[in-house]
Amino acid sequence: MKGIILLSHGPLAKGMYETSGWFIGESEQYGYLCLENQESPESYKKRIEDKIAEVDTGEGVVLIVDLLGGTPCLCCTGLVSDKVQVIAGMNLAMVLQLLCNRLSDNYDYDELIEASREAIMNVNSMIE
Repeated sequence: MKGIILLSHGPLAKGMYETSGWFIGESEQYGYLCLENQESPESYKKRIEDKIAEVDTGEGVVLIVDLLGGTPCLCCTGLVSDKVQVIAGMNLAMVLQLLCNRLSDNYDYDELIEASREAIMNVNSMIE
């Protein structure tokens, strides 16, 4: 099973991590890191590398970042490899889908992204 790490500016990743537990309970090889307000990119990247070592049991890690092009994302670009997948645009639907999919070793990232997009709806339009 691949490890999963949620990464964000501020406490968003922690909130996603804690909220996902309401739906699926505790999960192995799963964690988060929040970029602190005055933290340097170098320090944050080092913490990411340490967290990868913590959650990776040899099958690799999926890093879910909040914003494409933001500091958490940029800190991950040098880590991309056949063992490290980086996906930007974190939302709760994406996190839950990935946690459920990995139970069956389904790591179709294009499918994951499409399912995450489909979860974004204008509810007013649906009701009308």
